[in-house]
Amino acid sequence: MYILGISAYYHDSAACLLKDGQIVAAIEEERFSRIKHDNAFPYQAIDFCLKKAGISSVEVDFVSYYEKPLLKFERILETFVDSYPSSLLPFLKGMPEWLDYKLKVEQTIRKLWFKKKIFFTPHHLSHAAAAFYPSPFTKAAILTIDGVGEWQTTGLWKGNGKNIDLMKLTNFPDSLGLLYSTFTAYLGFKVNEDEYKLMGLAAYGKPIYKSKIQSIVDVRQDGSFKMDMDYFGFRESFSMYNARFIKLFGPSREPRNKIIKRHADIAASIQALTEDIYFKILNHLYFLTKTDNLCLSGGVALNALANGKIYKNTPFKNVYVLGAAGDSGAAFGSALFTHVNILGNGRGRKATIKTLYFGSDYSDNQISNCLRRHSLKYKKFTDDHELIRQTATLLAKGKIVGWFQDRCEYGPRALGARSILSKPNPRRMKTKMNLIKLREQFRPFAGSILQDKVHQYFDVPEKNAWSPFMTFCFPVKKEKRRDLAAIVHADSSCRIQTVSKDNGRYFALVDEFYKQTGIPCVLNTSFNLKGEPIVETPEQAIGDFMKTKMDCLIIGNFLVSKSSDKG
Repeated sequence: MYILGISAYYHDSAACLLKDGQIVAAIEEERFSRIKHDNAFPYQAIDFCLKKAGISSVEVDFVSYYEKPLLKFERILETFVDSYPSSLLPFLKGMPEWLDYKLKVEQTIRKLWFKKKIFFTPHHLSHAAAAFYPSPFTKAAILTIDGVGEWQTTGLWKGNGKNIDLMKLTNFPDSLGLLYSTFTAYLGFKVNEDEYKLMGLAAYGKPIYKSKIQSIVDVRQDGSFKMDMDYFGFRESFSMYNARFIKLFGPSREPRNKIIKRHADIAASIQALTEDIYFKILNHLYFLTKTDNLCLSGGVALNALANGKIYKNTPFKNVYVLGAAGDSGAAFGSALFTHVNILGNGRGRKATIKTLYFGSDYSDNQISNCLRRHSLKYKKFTDDHELIRQTATLLAKGKIVGWFQDRCEYGPRALGARSILSKPNPRRMKTKMNLIKLREQFRPFAGSILQDKVHQYFDVPEKNAWSPFMTFCFPVKKEKRRDLAAIVHADSSCRIQTVSKDNGRYFALVDEFYKQTGIPCVLNTSFNLKGEPIVETPEQAIGDFMKTKMDCLIIGNFLVSKSSDKG
């Protein structure tokens, strides 16, 4: 049985194809369109999934869409009425796309020759299914939390076997995601794209504005809250905030303006309040469910800094956050909910997801043809161990290495398939990498560390703490900060990916680097430049390699160097 899951029209449009409940392929539309966070209908992603499975659209048994468009349109209409006349211009500007295609999802799907049943799963239920069904738990508390779905912004759920039961919800306009995004916009960053920049900037400030933010957000002990909408503009205008907000917090930062201490303090303040609300919600969820297991999904669940503090601030002992926690992952969740709950199939223990390598891959033939077109010098390896050994040696010598291997990752994080790598010290490696990536210097980098060594380098809740999707930040142990100087952030934390044999060739590389240097960790960042999605093709990888001061490119079985001699 084939089920196609689709998300579209908000951000990070994606497609996911299941065969008998297991992922065959999953990928975001942005990887093909090259439009970062592309929200267009994922025609190319769907085409990729079908080709990867070797089937045509008529062979798909069911299609599942990640939300209910009519219910979402109802919110748009009610919000317009409630905030009229100030909302007139945004309403008139937004209506054509709703009438042209957003309300016509079924017709769009039918045009692709999908003739069988189409299911529309509520947005937060899609998130809940994406969080719970791939987890290792048979029972778990589930929190879904983001900007907004149809109406819902937060959902407290209980998962038990096949069942996912809603226990409590919060509706628009009260939204932790939209609150965080308001400050993202206020600080000159892009909404639904740069929230992680705000999170990174927070480490350089102090939360001295927290009480001021609390004056416009009424937070209760159970984590429920009400936002004073007199200060927010997202209901009735094109801006997340309004003049009253600026009067309270001072002038906003223009994107090209220098970041000053006030900006860092504001970032620290909203991060601190977000964590307070987050933990209050989670503690209440624990009270409702009485289970040690927690699953998280939705855009706010990508706040790795907050996630790393869950163990100390709540009673939960086991936390699972799918790496594709945003709207791209909701395509997967919608398909899974259709498979398990609507069609009545078992979850199956095989469904537990440990890696996210569900995208495209390329043969040696395709790669070598591309290298020849660019007249690049390269060395081809026929011995896998020798390729790994030489790559680890390059990293140990301080080289910046582009790493393009096997199937690309599903979700926003590079997890060792489409990565740029370096050794994790000295500190200047961070500066070099940020220059290559054309990024702001305040932004931190993640570390990929061997699973069985994580407790030696990080203050983790248990010896074998598991973070395969880079969704947790943990403090770096004081005695190890020199070894990891390039990935230790200003608050002494680091976003980590734990690497095991499940990661294939990438595990072999990190393990070999450990054997050569005694350090079981490498700096890992996504293979892309500022403003680009992660590279999808060999052509794109080679293009970024040639445009930057990357030293080497390891692409499939080929080592490409900019030096005069091969390899």
